[in-house]
Amino acid sequence: MQGGATGQTVAMMVIMNAFVSVYVDWAATEHDVRAAIATLPKPVGVSLVAVAATSDTFGCRTAVDLIGSFDEARQGRHIARHYATQLSAALGLPAFALSDLILADNSEW
Repeated sequence: MQGGATGQTVAMMVIMNAFVSVYVDWAATEHDVRAAIATLPKPVGVSLVAVAATSDTFGCRTAVDLIGSFDEARQGRHIARHYATQLSAALGLPAFALSDLILADNSEW
């Protein structure tokens, strides 16, 4: 970015130090998930939406990581849940915030 009359160049850096994950039901393929997220807007504060094929984690095959500069402690769970709801609607299959999957799994102990 160019500075006003002085012609100074100012570098802008976005620090991405927060992430949350959404896991998608086993029935969805990685290709299906990538196609669905291409239709969804990025949540506010999220700079990168990354898809990773995983093994069987909580009955899910594909993880979607939402990475950005949001306040993970205050906003992370809401961002993940809201995105999971949108992704589930786009796919027609369940999608879950990882934090909710962990809580559900811990409640069985």
